[in-house]
Amino acid sequence: MTSRWLIIIVAGGISSSAFAQQTPPIQPKTVDTPKLVPLVVPSLPKGNEIIANAPLTAVEAVKIALAHQPSVFISKASADALKGQRIQTQSLLNPTVVAGGSATRNQSFGSSQGGAAGGGTQGGGATAGGSRNETQLSADVTLNQLIFDFNKTRDMVRQSQALESAGYKTYDQTLQDVALQAKQDFYAYVQSRQQTKVQEANVKSRQGQVDLTQAEVNAGTGEPSDLVTAKTLLAQGTITWSQAQQAEAVAKVKLATDMGIDPRTPVTIADSAEADVTLPEDANSLVDLALKQRPTILSAIDSLKAAGYGVSVARKTNVPTINLQAGFQTSGSPAIFDNPGGFVSLTLNWTLIDGGFQLGKVQEAEANRTSAAQTLRQVSQNVISDVSNAVAGVQTARQQIPIANSEVADAQEGVRLAEGRYRAGVTTFQEVITAQAALVQANTDQVNAVAALAIALATLDHAIGKWPLG
Repeated sequence: MTSRWLIIIVAGGISSSAFAQQTPPIQPKTVDTPKLVPLVVPSLPKGNEIIANAPLTAVEAVKIALAHQPSVFISKASADALKGQRIQTQSLLNPTVVAGGSATRNQSFGSSQGGAAGGGTQGGGATAGGSRNETQLSADVTLNQLIFDFNKTRDMVRQSQALESAGYKTYDQTLQDVALQAKQDFYAYVQSRQQTKVQEANVKSRQGQVDLTQAEVNAGTGEPSDLVTAKTLLAQGTITWSQAQQAEAVAKVKLATDMGIDPRTPVTIADSAEADVTLPEDANSLVDLALKQRPTILSAIDSLKAAGYGVSVARKTNVPTINLQAGFQTSGSPAIFDNPGGFVSLTLNWTLIDGGFQLGKVQEAEANRTSAAQTLRQVSQNVISDVSNAVAGVQTARQQIPIANSEVADAQEGVRLAEGRYRAGVTTFQEVITAQAALVQANTDQVNAVAALAIALATLDHAIGKWPLG
């Protein structure tokens, strides 16, 4: 029977049906499935409560974005983390006090002369049976203080302070970036709404032209082909109007998203425009201003300072350090203060051979300083480019406003004259079509010019580092 079991096991299964009937079936183990912790997703701010159904201005859009945009909180948290690192590094200069204590229970077993006759205890813990119990108590308090390390730790603190300052400057830049994005999205939404109105007006005009050609055909003075053309243009205009409405809805969602609120929030915008500015004759004054106050520049400067302190710290990797240590100790049984004592010591630590560790630290730190210096140079070039482009953008947009206004006035007059001439029978319907298309283009150019000027002014404020809320 034993050999049969062995054969079956080696074969990896039971081939005999008779034996299989004698073997009880194997019951599968029941495995407890761990319960998954539900993921809690934070809800979006309720836009209805934030906007309160009031018309939204560009300034209010910026305020909402600064209060609810997640990137603002992420940048602030990063700066706060650098602050925490600075506090940790700074603590290395301060004294530390460590307290400890212990209680040890000792028990020994052995023969005791006269234990049975005397029936007493010995040593405060001995029993008649010869066992001895004793509790040993101890406590200590130790003070540690850095005395001297050639200012290595102080340079570490200065490095962490510079990094903290750079982190908060980056946070300031994030605020300005979020504000600019909110303004750009606001004016883009205004632009899309105005474009929708332009297409709506075009549909109404096309409907009027259908009525006009229908009347001419009914009077026998018009061509049926003109009526067909008018209806075709009406259908095309309706499609374009629908597309403009879709673009407006997309722009609204983007505005709400960049404000950090629920994209489904209804948004009603108010008439709003950027305050116009008088540009200086020499744009270099704006460049100089940007180089002094733009947060991204200030952050890069602080990062370069931190890298410089990092080189100093690396070069002092193996310098001697002197530490003061003082302490109080006591122990006893059963009283803890039976054996009090204390000590004071000065400790010198000096790494003489490190296998090239300091050399590597210095090389790394110098490379980081080179990178920080080139980053500052790159950021400076970007700031100069941003200001120059923003000034050119304001100048161009400002020139387009009167041109667009004149274009609209001329196009409106062109439509009026073309429709009058067509009614009088002195021109073809094609002139009406051309005039109407010119009007739509003129209205589109006017809307784009107004939006471009508002965005250009906001971009200029951002380029020079001006706080968006005044």
